[in-house]
Amino acid sequence: MKKFIGPAIFAVALAVALSLTKFYYYTPPRPAPRPAAHEPQPAPAAERPAVFFRPRFVTLDFATRKGHLTLELERDRTRPAPDFLWVWAYFFAPGGGHYCAGEPVEVRRPFAAGDRVTVNVEAPAAGCAAPREPSQTFYARVNVSAESAFAARLPEPRVSYDITSATPVVVQNAPRR
Repeated sequence: MKKFIGPAIFAVALAVALSLTKFYYYTPPRPAPRPAAHEPQPAPAAERPAVFFRPRFVTLDFATRKGHLTLELERDRTRPAPDFLWVWAYFFAPGGGHYCAGEPVEVRRPFAAGDRVTVNVEAPAAGCAAPREPSQTFYARVNVSAESAFAARLPEPRVSYDITSATPVVVQNAPRR
């Protein structure tokens, strides 16, 4: 029995020494380095929009109270093509602090001709105030959704009057004052 006590004490002492060494010299795993703020990172597939769009030409017709939009659409090829899109546009004049718009317009089978298409949309523009001056410029912002008409319409807090990223509008049939 005395032969087993010595090696057992040695084994216990070795185990305690290894545990203490591991405890005191433990370094937690380092997190992955964060990318610099200026480096764009690809969004996960679930967060990427199904459709990318760019307004090319926008007109606002005061006689018919409608906006005419020409949009370039491109779909995300990693996802199925949507059967419907909803387009919503609002129109504003700089410094006015208010906008006019109608309901979102449904576009059926927008990608029937391919993954990159140009579509023309006629959108209602109810409540647009006539320009105060003949040279007054109007701007438009467009939103496109593959989810629903509700998702296409921006909530009031997200409506922006910043003209630097808005699309200039060609005004037609403006009433004269």
